[in-house]
Amino acid sequence: MKHKALHFIILVISSISCLAQEEYSNILLSYSETQDIYYYKYNPDFIIKADYKSQSVAVNEYPEQLVQSVLSATSQEWENYNTLGGKEKAEQIEESHFEKIKKMDKDKNYFELIHKLTFKIDNISTVIVKFFLHQENTQPISGAMVMQKVNGKWYKTSNINLSTLAIMVMRLKSDVLVGAILGSSTDSSIQKLHNKINSETGISLTIFENEFLSWYEPNNNNKELFIDSKTW
Repeated sequence: MKHKALHFIILVISSISCLAQEEYSNILLSYSETQDIYYYKYNPDFIIKADYKSQSVAVNEYPEQLVQSVLSATSQEWENYNTLGGKEKAEQIEESHFEKIKKMDKDKNYFELIHKLTFKIDNISTVIVKFFLHQENTQPISGAMVMQKVNGKWYKTSNINLSTLAIMVMRLKSDVLVGAILGSSTDSSIQKLHNKINSETGISLTIFENEFLSWYEPNNNNKELFIDSKTW
């Protein structure tokens, strides 16, 4: 059953995986030391089900609408529509997957959105959202979806330059992420993290990424302090 669950997840979010090894976006993805960085915690956690009946109702004017469109997609054409770069960049998905989406119990197979990080890359609005994919008879599995807004519409995208940041958004506890970004935590460890990644011009995502990676070195206890144990 676990193998089937993972297979389902790969089919649903393979082209938005934060561990993608190829660039799927035609947008230049690089960020400087200064960003318009915003954190948002869904409270309560935002449940999204595959309620869109057709591609025509998936306008994707907001990131959450795109998430719903991704889960609801029942054709390769719809998958292409959700993907930045369209047909050339979209994951090619077997028809059997779309048939499963049409038949699945929408109340037992859904996304639970936890929090999101919003910022700009070369003036392109970008969002990374942390979610748990719930599927019947399995434990929820964590993930991160990377999205960009082009010409008023949100698209899913995947780029190796954003891989580490996407993993961070997925793995970090919500109070750690917001405290690190805003410097508003009463926890001395989180406040110390904020001070470390804060430069004269604002939060440095590069320093934040390097700090995150250092937690996985031997004898570093920060991983236990900052990482959500429910994530992979």
